[in-house]
Amino acid sequence: MDSINGFMSPAEAWEELTARRRGYYAQYAAAFSGDHGELARTAAPGSFWKRGGKVKLHVPAAADIAATGASLLFGREPRYAIYDESLGDTEEGSQRRLEAVIDGNSLNRKLHEAAECAAAAGDVFLKCRYDRENADMPVIDIARGEDALPEYRLGRLRCIHFFTVLKTDRKTGRVWRVYERYAPGRITTAAYRGDSGRLGEEDADTLEALGLTPEAAPPVDMLLAAHIANVKPSRSWRDNDKGRSDLEGLRDLMDSLDEVYTSWMRDIRLAKSRLIVPAEFLRRNPAGMFGENRYTYDFDEDVETLVALDIGGDGVEQKITPSQFGIRAQEHAATYESTLRAILSMAGYSPQTFGLDVDGSAQSGTARRIMEKKSLATNAKKQAYWKAPLEDFLTAVMHLDKALYGNDALHSDDSVRVELRDPMTGDGAELAGAVNLLRSARAASTETMVRLLHPDWKQKQVDEEAERIKNETVP
Repeated sequence: MDSINGFMSPAEAWEELTARRRGYYAQYAAAFSGDHGELARTAAPGSFWKRGGKVKLHVPAAADIAATGASLLFGREPRYAIYDESLGDTEEGSQRRLEAVIDGNSLNRKLHEAAECAAAAGDVFLKCRYDRENADMPVIDIARGEDALPEYRLGRLRCIHFFTVLKTDRKTGRVWRVYERYAPGRITTAAYRGDSGRLGEEDADTLEALGLTPEAAPPVDMLLAAHIANVKPSRSWRDNDKGRSDLEGLRDLMDSLDEVYTSWMRDIRLAKSRLIVPAEFLRRNPAGMFGENRYTYDFDEDVETLVALDIGGDGVEQKITPSQFGIRAQEHAATYESTLRAILSMAGYSPQTFGLDVDGSAQSGTARRIMEKKSLATNAKKQAYWKAPLEDFLTAVMHLDKALYGNDALHSDDSVRVELRDPMTGDGAELAGAVNLLRSARAASTETMVRLLHPDWKQKQVDEEAERIKNETVP
């Protein structure tokens, strides 16, 4: 399959994506997964994971950073609304269908997963599938950053190349992949047979067996996929379309954190209390008790406290000697915490977000905001990169839903608006005080105050509650 309309060919896209995998994704994917083989393969020369040593421990700081960043973004479900551009207001007629599509796709769970992948790899992709015969709504899928390649022209997204592993033959090393190119109003699909590093040859028989067509024209002239950057710019991969991982530039520090923790645990192993005893004090192995000059003994691995030394002989006192080395716990703890703080700070988060510098006492929302200011600033930056692509994508999904499943209430100029929520909400007393101030100043409508008190309610619930309040306050 050659280049068409100026797009990359599948082979060109695969070559570019492979270069990104090796040059950017691999080192952070290894820290995120914690796979010891990948950590050793991707580590810098002379670093902890490149050096020898039988026992090495990995601290999952990268995974914790990615999970925490995702929780800040989507720990509270966003608000979604159909907006009528011509009316300049929310379109209530299609709101129920929008909520049905969101709930049917478990969208908030998928967005949480996508945000975690983006935090680790630097970007993530969403794509929409449809099958009118077997599904009653469009289906939203996630693709990791290392499995897709976007093409931009003059700062605008023109298409996305997706590569999905279909099957791997471990005996022969063959890998079958499905290639998809999403462009506005067109989806191109092909199957390829290659290996772990090579795309290989096009396989038309596999494509036919899957029931897929090489070219498809969706009933909407929109891009049914989205590329979402974690944050920008990338410091090491300077293409303007590449997002920046939360872990960028932190691999050396994370390797050092693993080294500190491994050393700490080694001290603990070496400092286990042991008793040095004469060999005669140990229990002899029954199999060796009746042979001549045979001195074999049972050793219980669960005990690990008795060490036999040949210290017997005439005139030598037979005694048990305790042995225990000191543990440099304070030094290790200080080094560990200092390294972890540096990692969290460079990733853009406050230590308090990860449980450091918290004395355990209850704190007001204002105090928490002050302490976690850096985390909130990072989250606000991420929200800015998520909002527009997510809105465009969901707008395309809903117009596809109208074309396929007859959502007649949706107008041609309707769009989806997404409100990403504040990860921190005040307690009941603070909210009640805020609502009381708004009411006294007549600075907000009843609907706004109800939504402030119940941020997780659907629009219908908010409207019903606002109506009940109005009826109760009418003299």
